[in-house]
Amino acid sequence: MDLILHIGSGKTGTSSIQQFLKQNRSRLAQVGTLVPRAPGRGRHHKIGLYIKPDEVLATRISWQAMGYSSPATFRENFRRRFSAEIRDSGLSRVLVSDEGLYASNEEAIVRLREFVGDIARHVRLVVYLRRQDEHLCSSYQQNVKIGFVQRLDEWALRDLTGIYDYARRLSLFDRVLAPSELVVRRFERESFVRGSLFQDFLDAAGIDVPAEDLKQVPNRNESLDAESVEFLRLLNLHRVESECATPGLIDNRAVAGVLLKASSGPTLTLPEPLRDAFMGQWEESNRAVAKTFLDDGSEQLFRATRTARNVTSKQWLDPDRLPHFLELLELPEHVHVPLRRIAEREARTP
Repeated sequence: MDLILHIGSGKTGTSSIQQFLKQNRSRLAQVGTLVPRAPGRGRHHKIGLYIKPDEVLATRISWQAMGYSSPATFRENFRRRFSAEIRDSGLSRVLVSDEGLYASNEEAIVRLREFVGDIARHVRLVVYLRRQDEHLCSSYQQNVKIGFVQRLDEWALRDLTGIYDYARRLSLFDRVLAPSELVVRRFERESFVRGSLFQDFLDAAGIDVPAEDLKQVPNRNESLDAESVEFLRLLNLHRVESECATPGLIDNRAVAGVLLKASSGPTLTLPEPLRDAFMGQWEESNRAVAKTFLDDGSEQLFRATRTARNVTSKQWLDPDRLPHFLELLELPEHVHVPLRRIAEREARTP
């Protein structure tokens, strides 16, 4: 069969695309494309788990939750169920989507090549790329939602070559996975086919059906405003300092949902000088992607200018605003005083 393999990257509408595929599974089957259930009901996360080394797989909560006795048992069961679903569908084209694949190292991509090589005669790899500075801000917010406590300007100073050197990452997939086709798309509305992410994805996947003929889904992973992000960071600090929570393992979904409904201010971005320096790291790589993978003679990867409306680089929460959030979230009394101390301390930090 032919395989369409959508690997993200993350924060490029992947959750919306996966929900769109899930809602239109039956209609897509009618036009010859299987959106399988065996790898996952929405995101096909079991593909990403399958290619991880045993020692890494064993640390994943999502794998532990499935209750398998060993990584080998999981892989055998998954292969059997996935192959059976493909066979029983009678379809010759399969579409899988897991943004977790994008950051795979070479060893994992070799495993992926062996896996898809056993089931597919033709592999179309679909990748979306987003301006690195905008991706960073969106990714930062997502990480605050799971308990990280660094400020954005600190977050930006990490070594992010493995994620944002797009030319190197695409070249790795091209060399190791060796797909039949490598389709690279810009994640910017101005570049979408007919201004629609869903239509653009269908076009990238080679599925000839108008997006407007399919069920539409709402936007997912909407952004919190800067003030709400900073409050959530302060709440993470409290949980880490007073409750011995672990950054990255805090479930803030319910809190973030309430904050989202009340968010109306500007979103957080990097200060202009830091933003320029951050983007400067990737200029040569971005030109190489435009030239090599998009055949764009202008060597300009991103056409849209950086977002300048309704954004702020000020990551600060006035302690006097704390009662608003305490009441909004109905947080228990015993956290009020320690949160106030943290808010005042952090407000004094430059």
